[in-house]
Amino acid sequence: MSGASSTAAPGAAAPDVLIVVMDCVRASEFPGGGPNPVPMPFAGRLQRESVVFPRAVSVAPWTLPSHASIFTGLYPWEHGCHGRGSLRLDPRVGRLASVLGAHGYATASFSGNPIISPYYGLVDGFDFSAWGEWWEQVHRWRSTPTHMQRAGDAPVPTEPTPLSFRDRTTRTLKLIFQRLPATLALGDGIGRRIADPEGRWVGNLNPWIEPSLRQWLVGQPVHRPTYCFINLLDAHEPYLLDLVDARSLPEWWKSMRIAQDALAVLERPDPPPDDMARMHELYRRTIQVIDRRLERIVSIYRDAGRWDRTLLLLTSDHGQAFGEHGMVWHGISTHEEMLRVPLWVRFPQAERAGSIGRGWATPMDAVPTVLRSTGASFNLPNSGACLQDLIDSERPFPLLAAGDGTDWNRPLMAHLSLQRQAELNVFSIAAYLGQRKIVVDPVSGAVRGWDISTDPPSSLTDSRLSDPELGPVIEAARRAGSSLLNPSASGVTEEVDERLRSWGYG
Repeated sequence: MSGASSTAAPGAAAPDVLIVVMDCVRASEFPGGGPNPVPMPFAGRLQRESVVFPRAVSVAPWTLPSHASIFTGLYPWEHGCHGRGSLRLDPRVGRLASVLGAHGYATASFSGNPIISPYYGLVDGFDFSAWGEWWEQVHRWRSTPTHMQRAGDAPVPTEPTPLSFRDRTTRTLKLIFQRLPATLALGDGIGRRIADPEGRWVGNLNPWIEPSLRQWLVGQPVHRPTYCFINLLDAHEPYLLDLVDARSLPEWWKSMRIAQDALAVLERPDPPPDDMARMHELYRRTIQVIDRRLERIVSIYRDAGRWDRTLLLLTSDHGQAFGEHGMVWHGISTHEEMLRVPLWVRFPQAERAGSIGRGWATPMDAVPTVLRSTGASFNLPNSGACLQDLIDSERPFPLLAAGDGTDWNRPLMAHLSLQRQAELNVFSIAAYLGQRKIVVDPVSGAVRGWDISTDPPSSLTDSRLSDPELGPVIEAARRAGSSLLNPSASGVTEEVDERLRSWGYG
């Protein structure tokens, strides 16, 4: 674990900090990440101002532990917020928002994903936070935040209260409707046209984010630096196709008849390829929507006169699978489709614009990167690396990632066969070093490796796994796995589990 230090407090020249997480966007779909990226005109222009890290990996394949790492700079087994540990980030763990707030920054979080909320301790330290609800994934026309909290407000209970009868009923209806997404797509399309006849929000999830951001940013004194976190949920399942946007009614039906509830998805180890291809195409459409939203967000900073001095970190919390390795969507595994994410940094005044980062990087590196850029005096131990150092150099130590299994989601797993439960409840630690990826099973101790410079990656033989250079890497992965499987505390309560499942995690 590393830390950084500085003696200067941020003043008028301190940069504004903006972290944007494009939930579920995997690297291969994003410009600079694969041979067939989604067309994104604005991102193409932004790329020319940014440093791109093509070797970037999330430290976890699902929202909760990944965001906890982005906010703390710690691995999941270090901060303890994961499926084997607590599902609420310990308030004693240091956070970037708290450190920047203590040094004069105005701080705010705007998240479409309801996991980024006080229920899970992820917005502790922010002056202001706003977050959506699960139903905004299927009713996309709300123009004001569903939930807001300001510093000084009465805190949300440490544990969420049990869901009401109405909440349980609507969650059940959502499950039923997701078995036939056509019902959701029709309802969403009609509702948006009534609520938004001018078509300003068409395709957007949580359309309140941009106007709320503008209102908050304009309200800050011009010389006060700001730190803003944004989660855009557009690329998260379920994927709905507006009938107006379909090529024909039969084509619309072929896409909207595919079950998209978690149980239907997880119970099939061999999803139909045609269905997955259609889902993948809908997913790519959502990324085009994100491109337009990024342009609006940057315009808000330009209009406020802050863009030149803004440090932007653009990334994702994890990837998304469409049938690869028998997996659909995200969570559970440490396959490349789940872990590889886009990671761009636009430094103030577009410093090092157009550079390609050499070293392995992760969204968790936001903490040391931001703190070095702000010049803040701080003491926030972390396990990240400054992205400034990874532009021209390799990462000085292996980059690790954890798959934490499905133990926390027992109610959902109970509906699956024992064989399928065993296939899904897999723990693994992945380690990246140079062109090699090592995966350790902390339960069995098995070690596998791949050369990821090839497409597809080629397996490493036992002799290559015996390379002395890999010994410390494998040992680091084993230690991480041991910590993952033996957490100091567990917070997987019935109430927390119930709320997570209502939000689409089972």
